[in-house]
Amino acid sequence: MTLPFEVASIDGAQELYDWFGYWPSFHDAEVVRLELNRSGPSSLSVLTRETTGEVDQKGYHVPAKNATVDFMIEGISDLDLNGFSHQNVVNNIEIEKTPNGFLVTLWPCYGLAGTIDSSKISIQVSPEKP
Repeated sequence: MTLPFEVASIDGAQELYDWFGYWPSFHDAEVVRLELNRSGPSSLSVLTRETTGEVDQKGYHVPAKNATVDFMIEGISDLDLNGFSHQNVVNNIEIEKTPNGFLVTLWPCYGLAGTIDSSKISIQVSPEKP
């Protein structure tokens, strides 16, 4: 499998792909920080987990790899966000290439959901121990 075309031009996308060994869907990832700046870069930080498929004694999925993924977002031209809460778990994060940049869609599970339309995105990956 290779890096999806939609994200191939994003700085840091290859590092994210390499850490997980695939492009994550961000299923059950938690948005831990959202910072919006009208005159500079904005950021979206997401705790992303890969599980082993096993369940522990308490019924929780056993983690294999964790990383905080920071999306640095520049040139926001439109956004529609709602549902920000004390916990913000997404079902999926989708990134689409558009004629003017990128459209990030946060598909809801619990809490924050919506879209961010921007001219540029870059990604920083901070691996963590599970």
